[in-house]
Amino acid sequence: MKLAKILLGCSLLTLACNTIAQETILVTDHAGNQVEILKKPQRIASLHVMSATSILLDLQAPIVGTSTYIKMPENRPYIRGGEEIFGIKFADTNYFNYGHKGSDLEQIKASKPDLIIGTVKYQTKVFDKLTAIAPTVLIKRYTANIFDAYRDVSHWVGEGDIFEARYAQYQQKIVDFKVKYNSELSGKTFIYAVPRKGKAEIKIRQNSGIITQVLFDLGLERTAFLKETFKREDAGDEVSSEMIQSLDADWFFSTYTTESGQTPVSIDEGFDDVAPGWKTALSAYQNNQFIRLNREKAYSPTFVSVDYVLDALEQRLLENRTKK
Repeated sequence: MKLAKILLGCSLLTLACNTIAQETILVTDHAGNQVEILKKPQRIASLHVMSATSILLDLQAPIVGTSTYIKMPENRPYIRGGEEIFGIKFADTNYFNYGHKGSDLEQIKASKPDLIIGTVKYQTKVFDKLTAIAPTVLIKRYTANIFDAYRDVSHWVGEGDIFEARYAQYQQKIVDFKVKYNSELSGKTFIYAVPRKGKAEIKIRQNSGIITQVLFDLGLERTAFLKETFKREDAGDEVSSEMIQSLDADWFFSTYTTESGQTPVSIDEGFDDVAPGWKTALSAYQNNQFIRLNREKAYSPTFVSVDYVLDALEQRLLENRTKK
């Protein structure tokens, strides 16, 4: 009789756990789709590395597979951002490989996900095929506040409380930073641009991941050139390298990509190639307010990336204060 009661108790406990696991919620994704998803998914498929996988890694959510990039020159699948920020190499995981931008539908199906997270840009055309595999939600890669996507993903995977706590901490960090460095940041302008070596072009990244989110939240402003050329919500575009003087700002940020073997020196070499004389054209360079960042670390919408950007900026601010 006692054994029967124990077995009955275990069965009821298992039933309760299964019931909780099967609870669903109705959400509206960034494409306007209303989707019924599990309240606590256990097998999540991510179809965009920098926009979704990095968030899931930051939340330690149960990932079953991810899209990948090919890292050169090793020619191997790699989790862009995940490798640089979290030290996670694809070869060391048991993730399914969904290929570039999550294009391998067969691998997605084989991984048996209970939630698929894609992007409006890349997965809208195959949304119906994805929903035939598992409930699918789409996020926008570029929004006025990059944390909008993080907040929604966190709630979709049942980790909303973690996000809200971290976001509150982030907001306090921004307040403290602004107070500490008010004289260097208040009313100052910034620009984020990358040289396109061999093409005589410079790519303006006005809204790009955590780096620009942090700069805007710190109160830094767009330059007159940016305001005249782009709307506030625009991601940016390429401009002729002949316009280098128009890109001058109080603070200048540029990035290098490790996937192609670049280093901070690559930024300077790129500008030397596309815009000789750039060092004298940019007051930010003259004032030691030209900052070089690892793009994977500075872009990913994670709170680890927040600390990376703030630390790099603070290091330069303290360095300049010491010189005065």
